[in-house]
Amino acid sequence: MGPGASRAPALRLLALGALLWPAAGAWELTILHTNDVHSRLEQTSEDSSKCVNASRCVGGVARLFTKVQQIRRAEPHVLLLDAGDQYQGTIWFTVYKGAEVAHFMNALRYDAMALGNHEFDNGVEGLIDPLLKEARFPILSANIKAKGPLASQISGLYLPYKILPVGDEVVGIVGYTSKETPYLSNPGGNLVFEDEITALQPEVDKLKTLNVNKIIALGHSGFEMDKLIAQKVKGVDIVVGGHSNTFLYTGTPPSKEVPAGKYPFIVTSDDGRKVPVVQAYAFGKYLGYLKVEFDEKGNVIASHGNPILLNSSIVEDPSIKADINKWRIKLDNFSTQELGKTIVYLDGSTQSCRFKECNMGNLICDAMINNNIRHSDEVSWNHVSMCILNGGGIRSPIDERNNGTITWEHLAAVLPFGGTFDLVQLKGSTLKAAFEHSVYRYGQSTGEFLQVGGKSPFEVKWVCPAGWFSSSLPRTSTARFV
Repeated sequence: MGPGASRAPALRLLALGALLWPAAGAWELTILHTNDVHSRLEQTSEDSSKCVNASRCVGGVARLFTKVQQIRRAEPHVLLLDAGDQYQGTIWFTVYKGAEVAHFMNALRYDAMALGNHEFDNGVEGLIDPLLKEARFPILSANIKAKGPLASQISGLYLPYKILPVGDEVVGIVGYTSKETPYLSNPGGNLVFEDEITALQPEVDKLKTLNVNKIIALGHSGFEMDKLIAQKVKGVDIVVGGHSNTFLYTGTPPSKEVPAGKYPFIVTSDDGRKVPVVQAYAFGKYLGYLKVEFDEKGNVIASHGNPILLNSSIVEDPSIKADINKWRIKLDNFSTQELGKTIVYLDGSTQSCRFKECNMGNLICDAMINNNIRHSDEVSWNHVSMCILNGGGIRSPIDERNNGTITWEHLAAVLPFGGTFDLVQLKGSTLKAAFEHSVYRYGQSTGEFLQVGGKSPFEVKWVCPAGWFSSSLPRTSTARFV
C-alpha cells in the first residue's frame, strides 16, 4: 500500500466533515416554514381531502407541533414562519372565520407570518378581527399600504418588517403579498397593493441601516415572483414563499407530489449572490426545513434541507389534539348531514383542476346547467348552453372510499368561497378572450384555468414563440387541452 492510499480515506473524511459541520466562525439558522395551509387544522388524506384511513393520513396542527418541538429541542437557532393563506378552505374557516387560525398559530408559537390573498376573503374587518388583533406574532407585508379612514384603524396591526432576536444574533423578516390580491379576494378600496420588488427594496435598505445583516423575505406572491425577489432585491439573503403551492425537493420525493426543482432552489442575484428560495407545497402536508449558514458578515455560505412529510410516523401531540377535539364539537353537525353519494373519486385537486379537465369541474358545471334547465324562464326556451368555472375555485377532492358519503363539510372544502354563478350573454370574441386568458400562465398552478360544461367544446394549441397560442372550436364532443 503506497502513501497515497493511506491518505485517501482521511481526505474523504475531511470532505465529509466540511459538509456536516459549519465552517469556523459560521452561524447556523434553521428555518421551519409552512404556506397555503388553508384551514387544514386536522390531519387529511394524502390528497388533502378529509382523512379516511388514519394510518395513511398526513398533516394537521397536532402532528406539525410534534415535529416543530422535536427540532426546537435539537437545534439552537430555529424560526417558524408562515408564508400566508392560513385562511379559507374547510368547514373550520366557514364556522370560526379565522379565530381558529389565531388560536392554533399562537399555540404552535409561530415567529412571523406574511399576509396571503385569502386572509382578505372576509374583507379587512375579517382580517383585523380576529387574526390581527389576536395573533401573538408579527404579521407582515411591506407592499400593502392603507389609506383613508382605514389607515388609522389598522396602523400597527401589521408591519412591513420585524427584527427577531435569535440567540446572540438578529434576523430581519420582511413581508410581501401578491399585488393581484384585489382581483383574487376582498381587500376593499382602502388598501393599495404595490409592486413587490419596488416596495421591498427600501424596507431591506432600512434593515441594513439598522445593522441587520441576515434578511429573510417572507411572502405570498408565487414561485415566479419569489425568484424575481431573490434576483432583484439587494440585501435579501433567503426567500420563503407561498401562493403557487410549489413543491421543491432534493432526491426522491416521499409522496406523490412532483418537484418543480431542487430544495432549496438557488437563484443568482444581480449582484452575484446565491440566494436560496423555498416553498413547502400546501395544506400542511409538509413542514419546510432549511438550514442556512452565514459568515460573520451575514453572507450565506451554505444552505441545505428538504420538506418533511408529516405522515403517521409522527405522533400527533396529545395536548394540541385534545384542543382540536374541543373546537371540533361545533363542527359535528356539518359532518353528519348527508347530502348525497358518489361511487367515483371526485378529483378536485390542484394538480388536476388547474392543469386539465377534472371530473369535479365537470360535475359542478353540469349541475349548474341542469339547475338552470329545471328553473328556466317560462316564457322563452332555455338559452344556457355552456358553463365556465375557474379551476382555482375548486379546492378539494371527495374520496368515494368513505362510503361515498357527501356532507356539508365536504362541500365547504370543495367550494369554500360562497361565490355565485352569473347568467351572462357573451360575444364569441369575449369567450375566446376568456379562454386565452385562462391559459396565459399555464403551468404555474394559477387559478384562472377554466373548467367547462355544456356543448361548447374547444381546444388550445400552443404555437411558437413560447407563450403565444391560438384557440379554435373543433367539432369534438368534450373539452380538451393540448
